[in-house]
Amino acid sequence: MAQGRDIVYPDADDQLAALLTGARRLRLEALGAFRIHHGRPGDPAAYLERLGDAAGVMLGWDLPVEVMRRAPRLEVVSYLGTGAANFVDLAEAVRLGITVCNTPGYGDNAVAEHALALLLALARRVPRLDQGLRQPERQRAEWGQSQPGFELRGRTLGLVGLGGIGARMAELARGLGMEVTAWTRNPSPERARRHGVTFLSLDDLLATADVISLHLLLTPETEGLLGPEELDRMKPDAVLVNTARAELVDQGALVERLRDGRIAAAGLDVFWNEPLPADHPLLELDNVVLTPHVAYNTPEAIAAMMDIAIDNLARYFEGRPNNVVAGPRREG
Repeated sequence: MAQGRDIVYPDADDQLAALLTGARRLRLEALGAFRIHHGRPGDPAAYLERLGDAAGVMLGWDLPVEVMRRAPRLEVVSYLGTGAANFVDLAEAVRLGITVCNTPGYGDNAVAEHALALLLALARRVPRLDQGLRQPERQRAEWGQSQPGFELRGRTLGLVGLGGIGARMAELARGLGMEVTAWTRNPSPERARRHGVTFLSLDDLLATADVISLHLLLTPETEGLLGPEELDRMKPDAVLVNTARAELVDQGALVERLRDGRIAAAGLDVFWNEPLPADHPLLELDNVVLTPHVAYNTPEAIAAMMDIAIDNLARYFEGRPNNVVAGPRREG
């Protein structure tokens, strides 16, 4: 154990905390005195009490600015996920000299498979048909065989973003016989060959794709990327799938176009307010498939996330920080 160093998981989720046994626990205890606190702290004072003199934090939710400013020994935060900017003020972390790391790649396959599941559910009307069979009055009135689906083979998938998740989604789609186009800020002939995609401008992708699947991080540049004008470029029979961040899309514009048929359907795992309010207009639409932000949640992905988060802490204290998204030490 490193003398005098505390490592704290201040807001542990029970599912994740259950993984911190055996070799994982030993790795953390080799870095310092390791403590777990279950559930989110109720207020900044409770948060600071949990942190104590922690030098390293494994973070599941948010780290308030007030807490960062009053944690004088805090050096490194290893965020459990990829959207650290949504939960930590990165600019303030830099000012305070705190290094923030994330866990890229842990859920690439899980999220891509979930995006495909949403697409297949839309294509074959699975939720609506299932619901019809479970409601006797509807089953008597309509067996459901008159509701056609559509096939994916031969259709065009447009990927907005081609990181790890987008690349895996391209692979899955090609296996179904789909053509794959993509928009990214870093296109190249080599990337196009490697992933079997054709790079297009965003406008051209929106205008030509049968299915549009979003795989971008939320940044000031990508927030609201698909506004009313962009959504209007989509074909009326096109489908939108979003397993990335809700804020990439203008909420009101999307609901309006789904309601009046200017966009055929949407599969969504992320929302502008979570949990989704009971009176949200999306819940009134029968051309959407909704899941409660669970695309990442498989045992394989969660284990990988935890391993990367522990590795981030270990490498930081070894002097070779990894997966750094903010902080004074960006080498490695």
